[in-house]
Amino acid sequence: MSVTFPAGFRAAAATAGLKPSGKSDLLLLVRDPSPSSAFAAVFTTNQIVGAPVAIGRDQRFRHLRGQLRAPRALLVNAGNSNAATGEKGIADAKRCMEAVAALVKCAADEVVVSSTGVIGRPLPVEKITGALGGLTAGLARGEEADAAAAAAIMTTDLVPKAARREVVAPGGVVRIGAVAKGSGMIAPRLDSPAHAPTPSATMLAFITTDASIGSRDLQVLLEEACAGSFNRISVDNHPSCSDSVVCLASGKSGVRVEKGTKEWSAFAEAFTDVCRELSEKVVTDGEGATRVFKVTVRGAASSGDAEKMAREVVNSPLVKCAVHGRDPNWGRIVTAAGNAGVRFDPAQAGLTIGPVEVYRGGMPVVEALGDPRLKEAMAAARVECVLTVGAGKGESWMLGCDLSKEYVAINAEYTT
Repeated sequence: MSVTFPAGFRAAAATAGLKPSGKSDLLLLVRDPSPSSAFAAVFTTNQIVGAPVAIGRDQRFRHLRGQLRAPRALLVNAGNSNAATGEKGIADAKRCMEAVAALVKCAADEVVVSSTGVIGRPLPVEKITGALGGLTAGLARGEEADAAAAAAIMTTDLVPKAARREVVAPGGVVRIGAVAKGSGMIAPRLDSPAHAPTPSATMLAFITTDASIGSRDLQVLLEEACAGSFNRISVDNHPSCSDSVVCLASGKSGVRVEKGTKEWSAFAEAFTDVCRELSEKVVTDGEGATRVFKVTVRGAASSGDAEKMAREVVNSPLVKCAVHGRDPNWGRIVTAAGNAGVRFDPAQAGLTIGPVEVYRGGMPVVEALGDPRLKEAMAAARVECVLTVGAGKGESWMLGCDLSKEYVAINAEYTT
């Protein structure tokens, strides 16, 4: 189970005819009424955003200021991103919100919408609203409903992505469930309204929990979890205009989760684990990907500098091609890091690939290329690289995937 694993949630999927494949393309998630519900969300920092993101930002703003109740429903469509569609896109999204609200018996502003798919095409509202009756009638809990939910939001994904955790805290049992989609157009740079903004086809994730938690606390927790998960992945260095992570809390467990308590520590750890699991599944399912690689940078002046260098490496087409070809071309990794605009002394730098040191003190380790362990490390499903750039305390990491011919084929033919 996933999104209906926590108490207080039901889900259903349907086919509205938005995907050329004819597969399911609508997800409806409904939260049961509760006085202790909460809502949190983070969205893309792209300057071009989809209509659902613009609406969602406003909903988040008003909710955190006590001007809007926590949403009762979430409607997700795949096959059309409703992005770069102007005021009509906003109006179309709101028509869908109103139609859901009428069926769920809530205010239209208590419906969150999210869209993924082709950019710049009008949303087929009539197809969506025409499917809502059957969608609401099919709302349910359990494995079947959750599997349908994960499948309905897929676009170029090859596999559905779901995660769950159960936290046994002093106050009782709390559950977390989630689904996500993403395969291409992945380099999330998700916003952080409670903090300074952090760098984050489309990546979407929807998280549910039955914890009783305040919305401000949930917002901070979501931002922190995303900073260490979704914002650390990249398939193609192309943030989407629709990237979103939305969390709904029902409060149905009766377990109050507050900062400074044992419940908080256990819940925060499990919540972050869910985000990390989903983010890794997104990279592993990257369009055309055959393996993933993690780049850890240590010894930088700050963690921000370390992240810049790690991000530059995983986004380098040359590095990604080397990973695809199982080529231990360490020079590409070192020089990619040098392009990050961060000053460091090459004489203090070193690089290991797997267990093998290939670069030390600004010089190649000549015997490394003949080490059979290096070949094994480059052939692994997950290639691990550690770049040391000095003696500073700054450390960070990024997770990426290789670049294959299949990725080019998929994206060359995406709309045609």
